[in-house]
Amino acid sequence: MNAPGPTPEQVLSETIAEEAQRLQATAGARSLTLRLTGSLAVKVHSGQHAHLLAQLGRRPYRDVDFFGLSKEQRGLERLFESLGYVGDVQMKHAQEWGVKRLIYEHPETSVKVDVFMDELVMAHTIDFKHRLGLDEPTVCLSDLLLSKLQIHEITANDLIDMTVLIAEHDLGQGDRERIDVERITDTLRNDWGFYYTASENLKKVEGSLDGYSNLPGNIRDTVRARLHNLADQIESAPKTMKWKLRARVGTRAKWYEDVEEVKR
Repeated sequence: MNAPGPTPEQVLSETIAEEAQRLQATAGARSLTLRLTGSLAVKVHSGQHAHLLAQLGRRPYRDVDFFGLSKEQRGLERLFESLGYVGDVQMKHAQEWGVKRLIYEHPETSVKVDVFMDELVMAHTIDFKHRLGLDEPTVCLSDLLLSKLQIHEITANDLIDMTVLIAEHDLGQGDRERIDVERITDTLRNDWGFYYTASENLKKVEGSLDGYSNLPGNIRDTVRARLHNLADQIESAPKTMKWKLRARVGTRAKWYEDVEEVKR
């Protein structure tokens, strides 16, 4: 009996991974900056443990997420349009109100591309404008992890992404293959809302570990230890007066921004 072929979702996922490489190569040839983020970045940056994404039930990729620079917006628009991509009308209107984001889709391949420029503005904001030179082809590990920790309505896919990322990378500084804890603590010590969301999400990652029946015990133990280490360093980092004042209010006031989904 012949083995079943790949599903349409799996085929699209492979197409997306290949297209991400092509887009980055084309951008580089035009001196434009595109850095992978999202789950595809986790896979690219976690070679030893990347197989765990599918093994733990992470759904295939549906689009490509990039970080870029607003000063290069026109160049990026020309790049996508020259390759046959069509811009999202809703997002073009949003740009008139100062939104720094591009969304494109290719009508033939159905590949969708999302580019956040200068900062990620979602449930919480991450400024990465001066950080895209720290690593390639992905954003640096600390910013990749922060982009997951800022999510208010965290999903099972996000928890898997963080599990794999932390399984692959230890905490540390001055090394592209280590998660820069100082970047994370510096971000969270200034913003109680972000701190609260991130802390809750770290607990959810740990809580999900025992639910992965096919996760090897040694990897589970490593992830749990690193989560505890990260949480301890976040807690012990000195907090700003702004953080302390907001902490007094706590969850009695909304601590995150609502994220509107773009229709696709």
